[in-house]
Amino acid sequence: MNNYSKSGFTLVELSVVLAISAIILAFAIPGTANLLNHSGRHTALSDLIATLNLARNTAINEQTTVTLCAIGNDSKCANDWSLPIVAFRDPTRSKQIKHDSQIVRVMHPIETGRLVVRSGIHNYFRFQSSGWSRGTLGHFIWCPDSDDNHYAAQVRINMGGRPQMARDYDGDGVVEDASGDPVTCEGI
Repeated sequence: MNNYSKSGFTLVELSVVLAISAIILAFAIPGTANLLNHSGRHTALSDLIATLNLARNTAINEQTTVTLCAIGNDSKCANDWSLPIVAFRDPTRSKQIKHDSQIVRVMHPIETGRLVVRSGIHNYFRFQSSGWSRGTLGHFIWCPDSDDNHYAAQVRINMGGRPQMARDYDGDGVVEDASGDPVTCEGI
């Protein structure tokens, strides 16, 4: 007499499980891409806004000038905003870090998407002891790796030095810039 039982899946059972798994994956993959875009956006913007607010608050609390810029290997403000962005005390307005004690906060390069910065003719933002950012106005645009404008975000720095998130006023799912035009990731 045989005391063992045969166990396993039939070909039909295996085919059904694979078909159901394929259907679930077909719905889950686009959701995962959306989750990654939202997560990358949230991480980048949270860090950026925290850095901007800390730079402004430090300028006010310590009654000094604070500069925020991308820092090159020479510890000077650079034009390449993919480098680390540093907020530092800059009472002489030299746009250069001469000692580590000047550093207020370092924002490491973002891991998802890209950050595009428009700061007029300057390669920095400066916060005066009043908190104002007069003369160094501009904005940051975050774009996802997919360049989907629906996930793009813009943070503007107003004259008072406060960061402001762009909003979608016309309900099309894309935020508008200060001129009312949709923020676009193509070509930037």
